[in-house]
Amino acid sequence: MNFDFLSTRKPYTTSEKEQFLEIKRSLIIEAIAFPSGVTDKRVKTTVNKIDGTEAAFLKPGKEASRKTPNAYDMYPLVTCGEKEVTPKFSFSDIWDYLLKVFLIHKGTFVKSLVLLYRLCYFNDHCCQNEKWRYSPSVQILKLIHDLDALVLKEGFADKFKEEEPLTLLQLLMFADILAWNEDVKYHAPKGKPYFNSISESKIGRTNTILSVISASLLISEFIEDIVNKTQTGGVINVALITSVIQIFIRKRGICVLSDKELQKALSPYLGVNK
Repeated sequence: MNFDFLSTRKPYTTSEKEQFLEIKRSLIIEAIAFPSGVTDKRVKTTVNKIDGTEAAFLKPGKEASRKTPNAYDMYPLVTCGEKEVTPKFSFSDIWDYLLKVFLIHKGTFVKSLVLLYRLCYFNDHCCQNEKWRYSPSVQILKLIHDLDALVLKEGFADKFKEEEPLTLLQLLMFADILAWNEDVKYHAPKGKPYFNSISESKIGRTNTILSVISASLLISEFIEDIVNKTQTGGVINVALITSVIQIFIRKRGICVLSDKELQKALSPYLGVNK
């Protein structure tokens, strides 16, 4: 099957960079205006609905009650019907899901990370009623559902005894609003976005999603090494995992591979700007 429609790259031309920044600004400004309650009575704002899955923010978030409060912090939540599918979800839950996908099927793992990369740079966002929303094309959405139905549902049940796992669409919708909130937390303390370039805007959404992708790739290498060495009797390369830990410590919670490293890992779907 031809997956050319999945191919992508980060913003390169001036117009691509300007649109990327404009979408970020628009989302931050919109979120600042969301109504807020109090910690024990948060106000819910639904921001997206796709095929029965709903993404919403509860405001205020936990950082609003800190000693130095961030009034714009929100609590991201994905639901399906009456069920909260991402209760108290964190980065560890995202990595847990993605590494299970890796153990189920490596090709699906790579495609999932490419979908996250596309999400990072708003490749699958559309402007609806003057609001930018994650809205994958029919082709992309079909791929997401097919990966779930043909690979992941059976794989989670067989390998991890999970009969109702998080779906790939739910994971992507959660990653989108999690990254949206990261942008708001870092770029809205002054009451409005204050970045003027791609490099200034990396804090928040970009670093968050690229760290999810990069750490998943690095940890998957360690897992693969364990599996291979267990079968062959070789020495497990522990440095593969300690290097990930070191990157997070050195860069204060950020772990982003270079463009060339990401291109190699996500080949043939990711192009490098020249």
